[in-house]
Amino acid sequence: MLTIHQHGSNNPLGVTGNLDRVPFHPYFTFKDLVTIVFFLLTLSVFVFYYPNVLGHSDNYIPANPMQTPPSIVPEWYLLPYYAILRSIPNKLSYKT
Repeated sequence: MLTIHQHGSNNPLGVTGNLDRVPFHPYFTFKDLVTIVFFLLTLSVFVFYYPNVLGHSDNYIPANPMQTPPSIVPEWYLLPYYAILRSIPNKLSYKT
C-alpha cells in the first residue's frame, strides 16, 4: 500500500503522464472507510437488534444429557464402536 501511495499504480494503457492518475489518499482511503463503516453498521444491526436471525432453530431445544441428537453421527471408522455403545441400554448401571 505504501508503494502504491508513493509511486502510483501501473497503467495498462501505457499512458505515463501524471495527468490521468488519481491520487491514492483522498479517493481510495475515503472509499475504503465508507465500506468499513457500512460493514460495521450492518454487523451492529445484526448483533444488537436481530441476534437470532442467523441462528439455527435447534438451538432452542432444551438439552437432554441422556440422549445424543440424531444429527450427530461419528466418522465412518468409528461407527462400529458407536453401535456397540448404543446397544448398552443403561450406561449408568455398574452391574454386570
